Amino acid sequence: EYQIAECTADTETRCVDCVAGKASMGGAVSECTSCDGPGEYSEAKASVCKIAPAGYKPKVTGDNGLKTGTEICPKNTFSIGAADDCTNCADGGHSNPGESSCEKCSTGKYFQEEENKCTLC
Repeated sequence: EYQIAECTADTETRCVDCVAGKASMGGAVSECTSCDGPGEYSEAKASVCKIAPAGYKPKVTGDNGLKTGTEICPKNTFSIGAADDCTNCADGGHSNPGESSCEKCSTGKYFQEEENKCTLC
């Protein structure tokens, strides 16, 4: 939450929850801070930003560009975590969705896309 009005003789302190993609970052603050660092995101009412784990990237929602959750890295991409994007596997590499690295087939094998596995030549 963040404070929108301080306590006075006539009124109590009023606070409002931070929207998804922003966090109060603790303490008495007058506005929420965007979670815009590498791999950062937050759900609504967050007091701190979270970091996307390996195999995921922050999910950008709406036109405002706020990072409000995470989404899994698709097939043939990876993320080691704390990154805004998934990285494509290098030539000859492959991965399943949500991986933190790519792998290559060993010598004498090739990657068979339909079966998603390395097969003997």
